[in-house]
Amino acid sequence: MTIWTDRLDKIQAGQATKPRVVEILRLPDIVSWQPGRVVTQWETDEDFFTTGGQLFGGYLGALADQVMGHTAMSVLDDENAFRTVQMNVTFYRPVREGVLWITGRVTQKTRQAIHVQVEFTDADGTLMCSVSGIQIVFPRKPRSTPPA
Repeated sequence: MTIWTDRLDKIQAGQATKPRVVEILRLPDIVSWQPGRVVTQWETDEDFFTTGGQLFGGYLGALADQVMGHTAMSVLDDENAFRTVQMNVTFYRPVREGVLWITGRVTQKTRQAIHVQVEFTDADGTLMCSVSGIQIVFPRKPRSTPPA
């Protein structure tokens, strides 16, 4: 177990303290995870729809970035941290309503980068969007102990 996988367990159990941005954007918790793979489920929310009645593509990007981060956590050791440095989004169909299943998987891991593929499918398994991204890996700075 690492600090990262411990966090994934807490997120999945609904016991993690959520960063403010996660609350503001109403990003979903994890349904399941294993090393190199994370699954999330999200019920569409009309608050994030455009005037055309479809989900705003930038919100799909936010969902993908979160899943990419969780997927990177699933293979990261305690000594390192990560940040998104690249995301390529391909939209196949407009998302209008229903449940989205979002699956992230590690496609390549080196000492310096974690490549992740994220797929968005609807309840019928139709591919709606895919995202490929790169998480840069760097040494984690330990938190300093506050003065007593």
